[in-house]
Amino acid sequence: MSRSLTAGLLCVLLVVGIAVLQHFTLDKKSLFAPVTTTGSVGEPVVTDDFSLEVVDLEVGSALEATDILGDPIGPVEANGVWVLVRARITASHTTMTNFPAELRMKDGTTYDVPGWFSDSLDRETLSPRLPQEGAFLFEVPLERIDEPALVVTHAPDFNRYLGAQASVALDPVEPRPLDDPLVLLPPEVRTGKDNDASE
Repeated sequence: MSRSLTAGLLCVLLVVGIAVLQHFTLDKKSLFAPVTTTGSVGEPVVTDDFSLEVVDLEVGSALEATDILGDPIGPVEANGVWVLVRARITASHTTMTNFPAELRMKDGTTYDVPGWFSDSLDRETLSPRLPQEGAFLFEVPLERIDEPALVVTHAPDFNRYLGAQASVALDPVEPRPLDDPLVLLPPEVRTGKDNDASE
């Protein structure tokens, strides 16, 4: 009787142990996913490769920008709304040439930066320790804006596996578009003198 009780107890413990191990075992996608550092608007989010600070956010139905030749275009009407996220990003150690950005909603839906605006911040080349200030731009259906986060990943050679990633919660976002067109300006390097002069 005691042997069968012991054997039964061992079986129960074995099943529980397997269940616990499965719970803590990562799938292949998670093993190679970017390493994410989270933060909020107005504070630097520091990853292993870069720092990111969101300084402002605007929502609008129209946008003024420049084309690849530097000529003004617009106002360009959004198929939904434009979400313009002004940010400051600084490479920490090496030159960064590929750091894709996306706007990620609460339900996991993501929106990428449209590729036809040359002044989008993610098209810049970042030199180490030289902050670039500019904007990431997204086109989003108004009704889908729900607890958005700006997610920027350092993806050398277009490989995001285990890349450094910053995620900045953008709540609260005012979903009502502004009356005037948003303006997408070219990114610019911000030195210490620039920052002192603006304060």
